[in-house]
Amino acid sequence: MFDDPAYDRVRARCNELADILRAHGPFEPHRLSLSEMEYTTLPAVEKALKGRWVPIKE
Repeated sequence: MFDDPAYDRVRARCNELADILRAHGPFEPHRLSLSEMEYTTLPAVEKALKGRWVPIKE
């Protein structure tokens, strides 16, 4: 059904919108919330990399 050429414009537009969303970078739902991450290896990784953190220039 979706291989119909009539859907070509819709597919192209959806790909454009997906690219726009991806350009915004990661957002919270892509992983566990910060409160739940404390039970993973994230705190150990943050501690190990503590001296390498640098501020992001806006």
